[in-house]
Order: sequence, then structure tokens, then C-alpha cells
Amino acid sequence: MTDTALYIGIGFFLLLGAFIQFFVQWRRHHRDFTKELEPVLRSVGLRFVSATWPGWFKVGPFPKLEVELGRPQSRVGGIHGEYAEYRIVTFRDSEGQTHEIWAKIEFEMFRLRRIRWDATRKRKLPEAAKELIEN
Repeated sequence: MTDTALYIGIGFFLLLGAFIQFFVQWRRHHRDFTKELEPVLRSVGLRFVSATWPGWFKVGPFPKLEVELGRPQSRVGGIHGEYAEYRIVTFRDSEGQTHEIWAKIEFEMFRLRRIRWDATRKRKLPEAAKELIEN
């Protein structure tokens, strides 16, 4: 095997790894979390309308960096099982008014761990939605 073939092989595997990482991120960002979000909203008397991905590096009212010590770490094929997805969730209250709230959907070991809620305009939210938001 010549040096050129070795470099081509290394480059191929680096490109393949980058493509796989990009594809995994793309799938996670475009995943529909209606099945997870709708029951939580329904439990406090709100009606789910939609959930949209806000875009790269947009976390809304949540801190940009959070560190939790002592949490398990998993990795399968180079893909981390601990990640968070952010969504801008639109819902209707009992009066039919539309509101928006942010959801942080946290995964641990590739499974849903919890959903955290927060809002940029908390005063305008109905009381049922304020119950979801952590203090």
C-alpha cells in the first residue's frame, strides 16, 4: 500500500464519519416530537398546535451551557446517546388563544429523560402553561 492510498483511505473514512454525524444531527432536528409533547400539554388543559425546530444554536430562554455531573454517558458507533433538542411549541388555551413556549427535550442513553419548559414572555401565558415552567 502506497502512502497515497493510505491518505485516500484516511480521507474517505473522515468524510464518511462527517457525513454520518451530519445525517444523525439532521434526523434529530427534523424529528417530530408531537407524541412526547402533546400529552404533557393536554394534561394541563392545553391543546397542542405545532412544534418547530428553532435553528442551529438557538436555545431560547434556556442557558446556552449546562453541566450536570454524575450523569451516565453512552456512545454507539461514535454517536452520543445524551443530547437535547429544542422546540418552539405553539398551543391553544381553553379560550382559543394561541401562545408559544419553548421545550427542551432531553435524552439520556438514547431515551427520553425529561421535557423542560420555559418561555420568553411568561406574563402573557395562561396559568396552565405557567405550571409547566420550572422555577
